[in-house]
Amino acid sequence: MEQNLQSTYNIIIKAMDTFNYMVVDDDRTNNLICQLMIQKFDASAEIKLFLKPEEGLEYIENYVDKPTVLFLDVNMPTMSGWEFLDQFLEFKPEVKEKLHIYILTSAIQSFEKEKETYPFVKKILSKPLKKEYLIEMKNSFENKYNLS
Repeated sequence: MEQNLQSTYNIIIKAMDTFNYMVVDDDRTNNLICQLMIQKFDASAEIKLFLKPEEGLEYIENYVDKPTVLFLDVNMPTMSGWEFLDQFLEFKPEVKEKLHIYILTSAIQSFEKEKETYPFVKKILSKPLKKEYLIEMKNSFENKYNLS
């Protein structure tokens, strides 16, 4: 049993070291800010930026093969973040379980209804992406798996 626990611990540590990041937002400036902030926080991070939500969905469905943090905007012209999440719900469970989704928005409003509809969304954050958000995300992951 102790060996299994150690094995699980090693897998989680490895997963944390290999986190990928995605940003889906139609705003090029915000994507650049996110990219710079993530690189500053995790120099070895692989970061994918998508201006079109449809391309982000295609990438998730076909190429996401390890834990990935997704920062998703809500207000986009071709497809809203909520429409994006509706399509994401149709994906296979093995694809969905790899994503850790955070809404990153400039909209100042309550999202209580959406929180109930999309309980898998980890948190709704206000733009721009801040180092504190990344630290909180990492701490949450560590606490979830008792890594701290």
